[in-house]
Amino acid sequence: MSRRRVREQWNVLLAEDNDDHALLIQMALERATRIPVEVHRARNGDEAIVMVEDLVPDLILLDLKMPGRNGHEVLEAIKGDDEFRKIPVAVLTSSDRDDDLAQSYGLGGNHCITKPENPAELEQRFRSLLKNVEELSSIRRGSGDLEATAASAINAGSRAARQFFLWVALAAVAVFLVVFAYSLGVI
Repeated sequence: MSRRRVREQWNVLLAEDNDDHALLIQMALERATRIPVEVHRARNGDEAIVMVEDLVPDLILLDLKMPGRNGHEVLEAIKGDDEFRKIPVAVLTSSDRDDDLAQSYGLGGNHCITKPENPAELEQRFRSLLKNVEELSSIRRGSGDLEATAASAINAGSRAARQFFLWVALAAVAVFLVVFAYSLGVI
């Protein structure tokens, strides 16, 4: 059994253009964990992309509304790059619009955090986020001689049975359509 690597520090990229928000986020983030947090701040989307390439952080906190490239454009660039797509990205937003959240998840965002008014609540959300990211990073993604796929967890027999029933259902629909067309005089 392998020993789990103990994290000594969080290396976080914070992409936030608002100085007050950035300070509150950094303070809440530092209080949310017992280990040191090194926060690197980008003030716009273009700067965030450059900093991701330079730092390769443990976590990205990404504001949606920024000058230059917005958060969704940055997220798309990060998740579209094979080298960086595995970096967890938590989207920070003051919006609770469903379409913003759906687009964030659709582009590969791992977490969405609506910025609360209460700093203690933000601290609690970061505590949960960091715990989740730490747990996910400790999961082993398969080994050298195993191919990790969702299909591998399915019993081959049940897969064949499911496929058989699918063909039977399709045949039944085809028969029904022929009988229906015949009753209408189309055939």
